[in-house]
Amino acid sequence: MPHDVRRPLAVNVYRRELRANAKSFLVWAAAMVFLVAAGMMKYSAFAKTGESANEMFRALPQGLLRVLGVEPGMDMNSIGVFYSVFFLYFLLLTSVHACLLGAGILAKEERDRTADFLLSRPITRAQAVTAKSLAALTYVVLYNLVTFAASILFVNAQNTGPSLTVPIAWVAAALLVIQVLFLSIGLFLGAWSRSAARASGIATAVILGTFLLKTVIDLAGGIEWLGFLTPFRYFDALKVMDRRTLDLPYFLLSAVLAAGLTFGAYHMYSRRDILG
Repeated sequence: MPHDVRRPLAVNVYRRELRANAKSFLVWAAAMVFLVAAGMMKYSAFAKTGESANEMFRALPQGLLRVLGVEPGMDMNSIGVFYSVFFLYFLLLTSVHACLLGAGILAKEERDRTADFLLSRPITRAQAVTAKSLAALTYVVLYNLVTFAASILFVNAQNTGPSLTVPIAWVAAALLVIQVLFLSIGLFLGAWSRSAARASGIATAVILGTFLLKTVIDLAGGIEWLGFLTPFRYFDALKVMDRRTLDLPYFLLSAVLAAGLTFGAYHMYSRRDILG
């Protein structure tokens, strides 16, 4: 079949996946907006307590503070510092979204019994993976933009100091890097597994495992060198906001892992025995 015929079909697959995941995206987006709004409402309450809020945090164990995303000695009355604490929760929410989306979008054909329809079309498996991956990436980027827009809206409503738009934009950039990494993990698992439920289950285990490893590193101390094993420790939001740059080694590691896992997804999907 000529290539110019296959291209519109690939576009149709892309559009189909956008429609299929639209409602789910709106739910995830609403959850993120609520998280940001609730966080800034909590900051408003903290700001009214003055120094007593900082004293309360200083009384907590340092390991526990790091688990909560708070570095010892942080001034929680600073809106920029307070916002940076929520980066961990943004990471968790967006990582779950990206990983499960990637896993489901490639593994769902057998579940939905649409494999015969998809593969009987004049479109290669590589083109199908590309169309599906781009649809997933579209929603990952949109989710990042929702997080950024909600952050700007609610932070500006509480901020009385210098603008935080640029620092928050750098936080969004760091967040997007991790989102893409977890999306690639999901795509690899979705291409490897013929079961959407199994792919999603393993994806969830990967997220929980890396998050628990981050917690163990924070609590134990002295094993920070294991941080490369968990994307939840790749970027420190407060440092990103202050320096307005990303940690280059972890940025490169994320890029290499994402590229390798995406290549693996193409390879796995091309060799998989797909049943309708």
